[in-house]
Amino acid sequence: MHIDIIMGGPGREAAVSRRSGAALAAALRRRGHDVAEIDLAGRLEPGRLRAGAVAFNIVHGTYGEDGQLQDELERLGVPFVGSDAAASRLCMDKAATKRVLAQAGIRVPWGVEIDLGTPFRMTDFKLPHLGALVLKPADDGSSVGLRMVPNPGHVLPACEELLREVGRRRYLIEERLPGPEYTVAVVDEDAGPRALPPLVISAASGVFDYEAKYHRADTVEVPVEDAAVAAQLAAVAVAAHRACGCRDLSRTDLMRTADGGYAVLEINTLPGFTQASLTPKAAAAAGISFDELAERLVQRAAGRAVLAGAQR
Repeated sequence: MHIDIIMGGPGREAAVSRRSGAALAAALRRRGHDVAEIDLAGRLEPGRLRAGAVAFNIVHGTYGEDGQLQDELERLGVPFVGSDAAASRLCMDKAATKRVLAQAGIRVPWGVEIDLGTPFRMTDFKLPHLGALVLKPADDGSSVGLRMVPNPGHVLPACEELLREVGRRRYLIEERLPGPEYTVAVVDEDAGPRALPPLVISAASGVFDYEAKYHRADTVEVPVEDAAVAAQLAAVAVAAHRACGCRDLSRTDLMRTADGGYAVLEINTLPGFTQASLTPKAAAAAGISFDELAERLVQRAAGRAVLAGAQR
């Protein structure tokens, strides 16, 4: 097949996207495919796409994961790997995702949405407790701009600091759950969505932030050993994948709650694809190599193109 891998982009995760793209390009070439790497500095120029090629969009975060690039590919009639524009927009908006999940009966952490540029008081909110809280962007990925605060009294100073760093934008204030943190990749198969082995995450710093994900060597991600726990996590991730209309692939991040349950933190529609990324690690635990996973995803996108052509 002819495969165009789209990487880079205008967001803050461009460097990680390029690493994912290079790894995917190498894998698909090993499978015998004709692969072109399209490295974006900004938005996609349609003329860079090859006629008849399947697109593998791996632009993480802004533009590539929020439905914008998916919209453009859909308008151009280009088959592509991953969720459609609607599901991508939804999952990039963490507040909207939480509402959809809650409506589907899937547990999410307590939280409120704020605007960093709009004054507020913590007394405006019905806090579930006076313990630790998490501040995170409502519409960005990979723990960019994540802040942990020990109690509500530290929220306003943290918001002022973030406003200086990232400017005015939507943020979530959430309860900080005790953990541990888990992640579950889900892949679509002919029989329906299938959860890959759940992984439990241990960050030496205590926080699985951008630094722990991409730059530290002491973050440990291993398959969950307890079969009952793994089954519960897998069921929640598949339900979340379905509820948000994800396609081909998703990765759901969860935390253990104080009462022993599990709450969904977010859903990633374009998880990382380096050799060290979580989704390839989960696939390996299921006996699926990096190259085979990439091949399966491309074949699904190509199959949709064939079906659409037959229907026309």
